[in-house]
Amino acid sequence: MGLFKAAKGSLGGVMADQWLEVYACDSLPQGVLAQRAQKRVGERSANTEGDGNVISDGSTIIVNAGQCALAIDSGEVTGVYDTPGENIYHSDQSPSIFRKGGAKGVLKQSFDRFGYGGVAAVYQAIIVLDLREHMGNPFSLSLPIRIKDSRTGLDFDATLSVSGTFSFQINKPAVFYKKLCGCSTGTVYVKDILPQITAEFKMTLITAIGKTFREGSTAYDISMSANEIIDEAAALLNEEWIAKRGFAIVSVGIDGVALTQQDKDLLQSVQLAKTLTDPTLSAATIAAAQAQAMQDAAKNTRRNEPIRVTFNNTKG
Repeated sequence: MGLFKAAKGSLGGVMADQWLEVYACDSLPQGVLAQRAQKRVGERSANTEGDGNVISDGSTIIVNAGQCALAIDSGEVTGVYDTPGENIYHSDQSPSIFRKGGAKGVLKQSFDRFGYGGVAAVYQAIIVLDLREHMGNPFSLSLPIRIKDSRTGLDFDATLSVSGTFSFQINKPAVFYKKLCGCSTGTVYVKDILPQITAEFKMTLITAIGKTFREGSTAYDISMSANEIIDEAAALLNEEWIAKRGFAIVSVGIDGVALTQQDKDLLQSVQLAKTLTDPTLSAATIAAAQAQAMQDAAKNTRRNEPIRVTFNNTKG
């Protein structure tokens, strides 16, 4: 009874898997890097009984702009389809009578499945990857630096804060699948990898700032050297990321480079003290302070109230 059931299942399963399929992923949801494509089945379709893990030779894979499709056979990448439009799938593991399989192919597949109790000893899937640039990934970091102010001679340890965003893009789909997808049915989200790659990016950026930062530099100098720092960080990181993960940094935007408020206050107070030691600058500073005080007093005088000025005419 078991042999008859296996034989029936083998032949029936092979015949159901002879249909050519169409695989597509119209659009990947926001934040999805990789997802398994689904077989298109309509109301009038007769291809409803086939094994979901068997893809017939000659089937069509539709790839949209900004996407790449990977053919997976038993965990291995057997095809990379990165040309937008219709692509033809090829596999010797699942020939079809509508292509080159013929009757011999049907018999061979039936016999192979019979040995496994009626099931197909193959596992095939189409994985679609999003090749677009993934932008707007925020980062912020603080790092200790040593500042020597050229105007005051102040030499002190300070904390520099840097913030911005970076973008990345998959450029080696097969490497990305092998390293990050994990299995042929897995869905990979940006949120799954973002904490790790952000930490690595920040560490590399700190190294790049350290190479660029020179004695006597200020936060302003680092801001003006932003492009140099970004190029250094990308060069350090992309070589490793491309080889190990199949993606790379595309662009980095720095929107803030500044000392902490405590360090700013310290630097400004020392600069003010230095200014007051110069007679010329000190006189100018005092005159400016007096002028400001008079303006403040005028503002505080009630409207239409005359300003009283007293002259001391007492003779000594």
